[in-house]
Amino acid sequence: MGAILSQSEIDAMLSGASTSISGVSSVSEVSYQPFQPAVVDNESPKKATLYDFTRPERISKDQISTLRNLHENYARLLSTTLTNILRTFVGITLKSVEQLTYGEVIKSITPPSCIYTFQMEPLESSAIFDVSPSLVFTMLDRLFGGQGRYMQESSEENVMTDIEKNVMYKIVERSLADLKVVWESVGIFSPKIENYEINPQFVQIAPPGETVVLVTLDVSTDKGSGFMSLCFPFMLLESVIDKLSGESWISAQKTTTQETRRMVERELTSTNAMLRAEIGATQFSVRDFLQLSIGDVIVLDKLAQSDLVMFIEDRPKFLGKPGVIGRAKSFQITGIIDREVGDDD
Repeated sequence: MGAILSQSEIDAMLSGASTSISGVSSVSEVSYQPFQPAVVDNESPKKATLYDFTRPERISKDQISTLRNLHENYARLLSTTLTNILRTFVGITLKSVEQLTYGEVIKSITPPSCIYTFQMEPLESSAIFDVSPSLVFTMLDRLFGGQGRYMQESSEENVMTDIEKNVMYKIVERSLADLKVVWESVGIFSPKIENYEINPQFVQIAPPGETVVLVTLDVSTDKGSGFMSLCFPFMLLESVIDKLSGESWISAQKTTTQETRRMVERELTSTNAMLRAEIGATQFSVRDFLQLSIGDVIVLDKLAQSDLVMFIEDRPKFLGKPGVIGRAKSFQITGIIDREVGDDD
């Protein structure tokens, strides 16, 4: 049987128990810390990357790189075109190819500007070709006989006259023709100017939040400089976006598509060529040539019944017989002259 506790010992035990209970916090007051995994010394914690849901990247970096390559070629081709038009050296370099929203592009254009909207048939939607005022009046001054200098004037005076608009329209048309040539590796398009505006707020080719590709070109002459920019909405690029990958673009450079073949045939059908038929040839000295007179007979190296040779731009191509249809002279083709590649004879 155990020892019986005295009253003083019982009181001491109860006071100790109350002291220990008072040191414990209630459940509602206990704070819980989330589990923190230990970080190994040889591994650095991963960094989170920011993603802006208001500006989704709908065009990959590979496709942006292809667009950059395309427009680097465009810068070189356009530089040659403007140099010939202005009769002074025009240097053009590709400054940037950015993926933005259409609202940001519109806010970046300061009125009055020179904004042309154009279509790239058969693609749907429209695109923008924008030229800075400093560059516009530099080119106009050069074309109208000046030195090609741009004088900073008030915004009211930076508006083109009707004559200047017509001149600038032709320049933009030539610039879009070069764009057509560069884009042939992606597809056959026919750029066509739709409208001209000086206030970007009146140009609505896409919703403000629509993704667009902005291509900026830095243009400089010996007397002035400025910028040209092209704005392509995603809805315009959507149908050809797969062709903008690096592999597709490289393969398109090496092969001739049916569309390209048809375009070349269409261009050639409207090309003029000089045709001439050669009766024959002979050789004699300069002394004999100087002694020729009316009634003399020159003996050629062909028989009277032999076929004549038809030349196209100084290249022998056909054999045939001369004749007459009504009152017009004619040439009946009886054979085709086949030449090996590189044979200039």
